[in-house]
Amino acid sequence: MKNLSNGIFSLIVFTILYSCSSEPNIPDYQLSQPSSITGLRRVQLKPDLQFGHTNIVAVVTSDIAQKNIDEHTIIVQDKVGDAAIVLELTEPNQSLFLGDEVLIDLNGTQLIERNGEFVIISLPITQIVKTGNSVQITPKSTNIASLSANAAYWGPIVVKLEKIFIDNEYGNNLSGKLSIDDEIISVYSEFLETSIFADEENPEFVEAFIGIVRINNTDIYVNPRNLDDIQVGLLQLIEDFEQDTSTNYDKKTLNFVTGMWTIDGGITAATSSDPKNGAQSIRLQGNISNQTRQGIISMEFDLVGVKSISISYGIYPANAEVNNINPTIFDIEVSFDNGETYTPVGTVEVDTSSRDLSTSSFSIDAGFSKKVRFRIVNSSIPFTNGNKPRINIDDFVFNF
Repeated sequence: MKNLSNGIFSLIVFTILYSCSSEPNIPDYQLSQPSSITGLRRVQLKPDLQFGHTNIVAVVTSDIAQKNIDEHTIIVQDKVGDAAIVLELTEPNQSLFLGDEVLIDLNGTQLIERNGEFVIISLPITQIVKTGNSVQITPKSTNIASLSANAAYWGPIVVKLEKIFIDNEYGNNLSGKLSIDDEIISVYSEFLETSIFADEENPEFVEAFIGIVRINNTDIYVNPRNLDDIQVGLLQLIEDFEQDTSTNYDKKTLNFVTGMWTIDGGITAATSSDPKNGAQSIRLQGNISNQTRQGIISMEFDLVGVKSISISYGIYPANAEVNNINPTIFDIEVSFDNGETYTPVGTVEVDTSSRDLSTSSFSIDAGFSKKVRFRIVNSSIPFTNGNKPRINIDDFVFNF
């Protein structure tokens, strides 16, 4: 009997242990907590998928300030690697801007696939916290064929295409759904009517086209974020004032490398005393009583798509200029009507104690289809003889 009792006891214990091991107390779901955008894109979609608290570091690549994206949507990308995701917010975005590094908490949100894109939905903007750092994502250089093959894997990353044709069959502006191609294969680009592009004329061909990859069913898009994403021509053009010469301060037009410039009250200066880059600079003076010596350097041609300019300058180191008690200054002015009228861009004060050139830069409020020209005006207080202090102007750099 004792052996039988022991056997029954052992059977009961085995049955209990077996029952416990075959029916573990596991919930119907597990919280997903990816640590990066790359990890997030690898999450398997399930109807009951729930996110726990996360601390994903990413960079905002969409530009809400330029309005070529819905105000409830932002795009974020890994700081390294080709991985990005669409975030759909529960309220409009008014605080997350291009280049912001952020920490993302996905707690309580859902990951869905919508028209071929992975989208995080129902994300409160309060769960996206800026770190205070600004990060510039380098666009991935690619071509349209490679983009078409990999768009679904990359997600909405920032890409750069080169030598692109833009076709709008319904008009001449960058508005609506446009076709872009490299003469081999084509995709699309979308320009919202509310965006900064709305009034821009279609350049039809550009050297570089940057944008965020988006997918809508079978259609692939590359959507520019701002005007800087569309590079019409050269990246930079430099006027060095080296090509032509004149030693007479009277008004004349000289043919320099960028085009014709009028020098009104200045000369090309090549002495050892003249601050300059290269062989010569423009020594600009001006006289308040002489209408042929007003102290102005002006372009006689227009450029398209100028986004910023920089100008190098210095003081001509004669005693009168160096010991001048009044500020030596000049103004930069821009014209949008072929030189008929000018508006101020900025004012520069020249350091009379330095014998080297300094450089100042200015942003220009001009789209890539807008024509502009510039002039430099010596606006210094003149000496008692009417002459203004002499300023050397050299490299004038246009950035597109």
